[in-house]
Amino acid sequence: MPERRRKRTNQDRGTDEVKQDRSLLLYVLLSFVTFSVYHFYFMDLWAKDVNILCEKDGKHTVGVEKMMLFSVLTFGVYKYVWLAEIVDRICDNAAEYDVEVRQDSETFFVWMILVPVLGYLVAMYRAIRDTNRLAEAYERSRQKRTEVHDNPNTKPPPPCMRGRLSGLTGSLAGRSFELIPGRSVELGRNPAEVSLIVRGEKISRIHCTVQYNGKDLGFNVTDHSRNGVFVNGVRIPYNVPTYVSGKSIVALADGANKFQLIEAADEDDRSPALGADNEE
Repeated sequence: MPERRRKRTNQDRGTDEVKQDRSLLLYVLLSFVTFSVYHFYFMDLWAKDVNILCEKDGKHTVGVEKMMLFSVLTFGVYKYVWLAEIVDRICDNAAEYDVEVRQDSETFFVWMILVPVLGYLVAMYRAIRDTNRLAEAYERSRQKRTEVHDNPNTKPPPPCMRGRLSGLTGSLAGRSFELIPGRSVELGRNPAEVSLIVRGEKISRIHCTVQYNGKDLGFNVTDHSRNGVFVNGVRIPYNVPTYVSGKSIVALADGANKFQLIEAADEDDRSPALGADNEE
């Protein structure tokens, strides 16, 4: 039966890879030529990847072996419960990746009931497509974090050459973070994809990126959100790196979270550096 999964560490996340190119056609053909052996192999790997993609919901979908055992004990009922759980977890966790998913377990089984055989293929196609979309978003964020945080050849400059991001209002008010020249820092609500976690109802998964260009060279701020980024009260263009001078005020979405960008100073600043993981 569904059970709680152990809490995963950042190191675990960094080594997990999920399949991004599942194919309905390949699934059907190989299941046919292997007399359904591939069907169970496919389903088992699917469940494992869904556990990785949806780990934050605190659930754990059992593998095919336990599913088959529970199905025998429940006269075949559990296999449908198991399949419904997978489809619902994909639907419920799609927002974490800013992926639109319209199929839940009810829709899945409506297809199966109203259009036998063909309906199952349509429902499986949609479920596989949705899983691939989540997997692609997950892999992009995993690789990006690995490149930024785990490069052993990157040596940060001394504190006197770093800029600062200072929280004025919101979840990070009163906190200050160093910005390493030339390195982008992601701000948003999804811990798996950002360097700096910002809490707020209108904060996007990755809300914006901030890059310090070096002393007297200002900053580049890029909006990746739906609700906007405002610099000194003016909304900046979406997905376009925008030059911002030092001492500017950056507001996210409705302005509940505001920050000030501060260029490198001569004084010794002991703020935590943004270049490794920062967790709440």
